[in-house]
Amino acid sequence: TALLLVVGAFFSLFVVGATSVIAWTETADFCGRCHTMGPELTAHTNGPHSDVTCGECHVSPGVDGWVKAKMNGTRQLVEIVLGTFPEPIPPPDHDSLPPPAETCQRCHRLDRVGTAALVTRTQYTEDEANTRQFIGLLIRPGGGDVFDVGRSVHWHVLADVEFRSDDEAAQAIRWVGVTRADGTVREFIRQDEIRLAEDVKPDLERIKQETEARPMDCISCHNRVGHPLPNPRRSLDAALASGRIDAELPYIKREAMRLLWSNFPSEAVADAEIEQLRDFYELRYPEVTQYKPMAINNAIEEIKVLYRLTATPVMRVTATTYPDNLGHTDFAGCFRCHDGGHFLVENGAATTKTIPSSCDTCHTFPQIGAVASLPLGIPPDTHDDRLWVFSHRLVAPGEDPGTNSCGECHARDYCINCHVTGAVTVDHDEMLTNHAASIRTSGAGSCAYCHQPIYCARCHSEPVLPGSAPVIRGGVTDSPPGLRWPLILTADRR
Repeated sequence: TALLLVVGAFFSLFVVGATSVIAWTETADFCGRCHTMGPELTAHTNGPHSDVTCGECHVSPGVDGWVKAKMNGTRQLVEIVLGTFPEPIPPPDHDSLPPPAETCQRCHRLDRVGTAALVTRTQYTEDEANTRQFIGLLIRPGGGDVFDVGRSVHWHVLADVEFRSDDEAAQAIRWVGVTRADGTVREFIRQDEIRLAEDVKPDLERIKQETEARPMDCISCHNRVGHPLPNPRRSLDAALASGRIDAELPYIKREAMRLLWSNFPSEAVADAEIEQLRDFYELRYPEVTQYKPMAINNAIEEIKVLYRLTATPVMRVTATTYPDNLGHTDFAGCFRCHDGGHFLVENGAATTKTIPSSCDTCHTFPQIGAVASLPLGIPPDTHDDRLWVFSHRLVAPGEDPGTNSCGECHARDYCINCHVTGAVTVDHDEMLTNHAASIRTSGAGSCAYCHQPIYCARCHSEPVLPGSAPVIRGGVTDSPPGLRWPLILTADRR
């Protein structure tokens, strides 16, 4: 009897210990002990899901999910021992992760997505004065608000939407399909895939043979939610707003952006490059060096901290390594589909209709100024016209809304946002044929006010945006020989 009690006690201790060890292997403490996971651990620790264990997102519930995860972990362990692990560590493939219904939706219910939300941010421009701006806009996460009941950000996961891409990061979306309630599918094909506009059936078949359809789900857009690397632009704005970096240092935002978006072989090289900010101010602004030496030192140290939160040279991780699909400021994000270049297919032919890409599809037009005066109420029907941003001058010839009906909703700052950029001096009516001359007159900066680099890069192989604009890597594929958007080869043009 005593022997049985001893054996039973040891067995119980073994079971409890084994269970504890298994649970520990699914925590960030265990996964982060591997030196290759340094960037991911840092991002997870500083992210909104730091209290969520690795296994809760990466391992499907049940025995099958556990076995699959341990087999994958064993493969990774072998790569560590043999030194064959990739640098940088690639994010997990979409298909290898548990479906969001087993992970995200355990905490976030789709039927409780909020309505319109007011978002305000403070940002600093990259000019000499680091001009401070206040951004205000209304985001429509779930629709159902007085502004627009038919459009919302989360429509993508509430509807039956699929897409096809042949790169693991899904930065180049070749095809989008929306299955309607009656079972019919609306198909959209990327412009670069079209060989003959009157008959795209061979193109559709080719895409379907070369790729697999993926459902549009939570992680299609929230792809970095578990391991969010700080965005250099946002990090710098926060540092400037809090005073950790003195906003009175000339061009500090521009110079810091250049450094944080750069690719350095080591932290030592990065630190040396950041230290050269002293030389920059000594050469160009000696009076700043004389009166603000501590401000320069503090800025250098803060930029070093931000760099270490963003980049890990030993693993070849930079600010551009992991594209963040949420938004469309520094990565393609929403513009992977909403770029004006995915055409609706009807009766086997490409039409001129595209996936909506107007500025107010998922949020109101951003307002910039000392005080953001957001218009309230239901927008007039004219505002639903995607060309309204260009044609409104016919009814509002001046930039002061107080002189016409625009002033009923818009303050003067709202109109100034665009009119001071030079973008409105570009003739958009005949953009396809004359925009080059307009840009030469207005300056390339006028492109960047409305368009991200990925938009212009579809046609231009050489940079046309300001040097301070981050370059998107891997988000644009070359067009077929002889085909440049929006010139689509047709039977009578060949």
